[in-house]
Amino acid sequence: MRGTPLAVLAMVRALAQLGHRVDLLTYPQGEPVDVPGLVHRRSLRLPVGRVRAGASLAKLLLDVPFMAQAAWLMATGRYDVVHAVEEAAHLAAPLARLFGLPLVADVDSSIPDQLRHSSLSGGGVLPRLAEALEGHAWRHAAAAITVCGSLTQGVRTRAPRTPVFQIEDPPLVDASAAPDPREVARLREALGGLPGPVVLYSGNFEPYQGLDLLLEAAGRVKSAYFVFMGGERRDIEAMKARSVWAGAAERCVFAGKRPPGELPVFLALADVVVSPRSRGENTPFKVYTYMASGRPLVATRIPTHTQLLDDSLAILVEPTPEGLASGIEQVLGDPEAGRRRAERARALVQREYSPARYAQKVRGAYEGIVCAIKK
Repeated sequence: MRGTPLAVLAMVRALAQLGHRVDLLTYPQGEPVDVPGLVHRRSLRLPVGRVRAGASLAKLLLDVPFMAQAAWLMATGRYDVVHAVEEAAHLAAPLARLFGLPLVADVDSSIPDQLRHSSLSGGGVLPRLAEALEGHAWRHAAAAITVCGSLTQGVRTRAPRTPVFQIEDPPLVDASAAPDPREVARLREALGGLPGPVVLYSGNFEPYQGLDLLLEAAGRVKSAYFVFMGGERRDIEAMKARSVWAGAAERCVFAGKRPPGELPVFLALADVVVSPRSRGENTPFKVYTYMASGRPLVATRIPTHTQLLDDSLAILVEPTPEGLASGIEQVLGDPEAGRRRAERARALVQREYSPARYAQKVRGAYEGIVCAIKK
């Protein structure tokens, strides 16, 4: 379950529900998307294997046929707007200008920042090239859509004339619908019984997620079981090995990738949810879902979290094994205080970040984009 594809799905659903005709062009990998009013197109398949989250050589290769098809669609499709997400906006900006099409740059994260911490670039020329392409795209966009305050500020600093609309990610769970307790019991049994409190992490296993810190924390919190939902097979094997080194192998369960529809049952199973991210700018997609679940949240005290969360909504800790272990033990030791924080977090989501509020923000953004285009 990767944040950006889920964010794209939420956006195209909202646009289609507003009555727009949407052509979605994606890489050939992934599940088909069935949304009324949406035409899902895929670029040419190349023998690159599975595409991981983050920067990779596979993505660079896939970008070639992807942009060739994007150029053909722009030339022949009679579109009103090109809505391009993350690095696709950087690559599409010159083509959109060539064909006289307004560009909406959908900024879900900082690509240069990802490349600076990627083994692909090693901090060399790629981050500088991405920064130049990003700045060009933002300056020539009809508008930009961001998902959090730090990205909004970044766009406004580097492209002060570009209208910016901040639309935070919607949660993936319906806070008003609790799963059947029998489903939760079946899941607990399928994961080995879990005879103790459950700490849940969901998401990819990329280094910036801080799972190395969480595994070390698991070695310190002897009373809890840690369930990891997500990850590629190779990453799971590496994390299993780390759990042995941390002394937590018997209390770490790796559930693998699961469809988003199973997430509510995993959340209902959890006593604590955790976002151990160690770096990054954008607020993780999962945090809104965690907040909507009503489960106590432990998160690292870094800007990616603190631009949304404070100490009244979550247990915020230093991004260290000791900090995470202390935060988890605090929730387990005082469940009533954790429940109060969780209820305040859920109320905030229902008020400001619900699917209905998300749809309102998308409508307002596109009304503003139409005005900007007509100027």
